[in-house]
Amino acid sequence: MVSFFGKCEEYYSDALFERRSSMDQALFLDILLVVITLALIMAFVVYKIRTLLWLKRHGRRIVAMVTSIRHETGKTKDGSLHENYYVTARWTNPRSGRTYTFWSWIMDSCPDYAQGSLVPVLVDPSNPKRYIMEL
Repeated sequence: MVSFFGKCEEYYSDALFERRSSMDQALFLDILLVVITLALIMAFVVYKIRTLLWLKRHGRRIVAMVTSIRHETGKTKDGSLHENYYVTARWTNPRSGRTYTFWSWIMDSCPDYAQGSLVPVLVDPSNPKRYIMEL
């Protein structure tokens, strides 16, 4: 014969096991999400580095005209102001007559170029949409 207290202990033991199991699953999913996110970030960085190295070896240097320089001021986490610059340039392929637009990544300092000036761009000869602006 099982006492009342024995049934209570068994019930609370099962409930504690289920709660612990559910917490373990949540922790596992959190860790898995962090690992997947870090893997995706690393894959993107590796892709960009490989693209840069490939373009430096096999790319064709062209000269594009700066069409705009966008300046934005934002705040960092500590509240200080931070200035970002974005350069946009255009180039028309003389063979095909097709025009391509190139955008720079965020720049921390004001670029040495002005609107209307010429900037070097490394492009993939078979796909000019793969490029690196040399600023």
